[in-house]
Amino acid sequence: MPSYRVVLTVGRVHPGGNAQAVLPAAVTAVGELTTVEAKSVGVRQGRAEATVRFEASGDDIAKQIAPVAAQGAGVHAEILDIALRRQNGTRWPLV
Repeated sequence: MPSYRVVLTVGRVHPGGNAQAVLPAAVTAVGELTTVEAKSVGVRQGRAEATVRFEASGDDIAKQIAPVAAQGAGVHAEILDIALRRQNGTRWPLV
């Protein structure tokens, strides 16, 4: 089964939101639909990113799962961008 990554660019934390809960909320949302393989946080070009790696049977299904991750994380913070990538050997091109 193909492996995908949804990379969420995180903006401001909502009033009453919890910055520490952004990634767990995204993971929980994805985990309700499919197997989560890995998770991580990082900074790219001065912006926080939350990444959730998951399994999906194909691009169409993965494209439905990616916004669910953003909805989960969006409870706590503004989501500025969603990037979906599919594993192709050692590369992760955009879907």
